[in-house]
Amino acid sequence: MTVPLSAGSAPAPHGAGDVPASVVLASVVVPAHNEESVIGRCLAALSVGLPTGALDVIVVCNGCTDGTAAAARARGVRVIETDRANKAAALNTGDAAAMAFPRFYVDADVEVAGAALLEVADVLRTGAALAAAPALRPCMTGVARPVRDYYRIWMRLPYVADGHVGSGVVGVSDVGRKRFTRFPEAIADDLYLYHQFSAEERTTVDSVHFTVYPARTVRDFVRRKIRVYAGNIELRGRGLVPAENRNTGSASWLSVVAADRRLLTAAPAYLAISAVAKLLAIRKVRHGDLGAWERDDSSRRLLEETT
Repeated sequence: MTVPLSAGSAPAPHGAGDVPASVVLASVVVPAHNEESVIGRCLAALSVGLPTGALDVIVVCNGCTDGTAAAARARGVRVIETDRANKAAALNTGDAAAMAFPRFYVDADVEVAGAALLEVADVLRTGAALAAAPALRPCMTGVARPVRDYYRIWMRLPYVADGHVGSGVVGVSDVGRKRFTRFPEAIADDLYLYHQFSAEERTTVDSVHFTVYPARTVRDFVRRKIRVYAGNIELRGRGLVPAENRNTGSASWLSVVAADRRLLTAAPAYLAISAVAKLLAIRKVRHGDLGAWERDDSSRRLLEETT
């Protein structure tokens, strides 16, 4: 389900003087592992257009050995530090400390304006959806051509185009949060959240967006996809999500290309990246190597070089 907010139905924008600083309108949990180079960008965006205190932001620094915690504290948000480098544990720790609903889970390497989250929060408060997110917008600056081609198809898959929540930002209402007790000890937290809600219960608010920064190189992008596919295999093997996802399977991408033949030129890159990443993910799962986190550093290095 997608909610395009028209001029007649959109909630009033949240400007800097709209609410008293003491009123918390939503909580935001940001798990962060060695994200010193990007956490400032993430937190700066969250403060745009909002009075101090409108968002209850908790950064959970898990297993950090860099300056992530100091950089987050410099932005005036709550910071929790834990020695264990584990995203699921960090999400659960932040969840326990959060004080408000709607509640958002935001990756440290994405960029979303606080005002955008509050528009999504307004939708969640109406009960029109139990889970919601802004529209996803990838930044393709400096990204290799095969990765750009992959996104040309991936962005049109039903998984992304119809009521997408996850891939860096997801918000839940109080009722929606009651769908599960804790984030499971698993890699694919996005897929887990996605499948807690039916298509009618989740929505994309198209009037606002968040920015993701894809891996700049093919090698780094494949590494990231290995983690995604391995996490999906793990969740399905444990019965935590359905065995098949019709919104991302081969029939799904074929229908996307059939609907727009201009995407035929992107198909080789999409298929090659998917095939290699899936094969390596299967090997990763078989070897019991789920504790290793295939991190993409290419987008983070680009940020460091240009700031």
